Amino acid sequence: MESTAMHSNTPSFAELEQLVARSADASGAGPRAIATRDQDVIRQWAGRHHAEPATGEATESGPATVHVHDDGAGIRFNFPGAGRFRPITWDEWFANFDRHHLTFVYEEEITDRAYAVWQARGGGDGHDRDDWLEAKRQMASVAEQSMGRYRVTSAAIGS
Repeated sequence: MESTAMHSNTPSFAELEQLVARSADASGAGPRAIATRDQDVIRQWAGRHHAEPATGEATESGPATVHVHDDGAGIRFNFPGAGRFRPITWDEWFANFDRHHLTFVYEEEITDRAYAVWQARGGGDGHDRDDWLEAKRQMASVAEQSMGRYRVTSAAIGS
């Protein structure tokens, strides 16, 4: 599974808002975009993808390593076998994330869809297998290799 940072053609706030709204109303086919500023959600996503916080820009912790075109936000992830950016701590990554008022947008995965299915039926115990199978069924048209894409954008959620 290849994960890529999508940092060109950053969407405007209006485009991001429409994308998230369409995702909330999706019919169940294919992945939806999920936008968040929640640090726990971002860390969980990174953990699922073995992604480590990184930067290509010069910061207090070290020099620039790669020229990136991201309006100075400077944060990225290193993935196994693709670590071309300088590793930084989560504290530094989130300090930069907050300073630039960024939003993390990622492609929904089966775990995210299964949670949405669980919420839609009112929660409760005893249906986790059914929720997982329904999520898999809904996302069956999605190719495995398309999972794991993300974007860090300056478009804010709800502001």
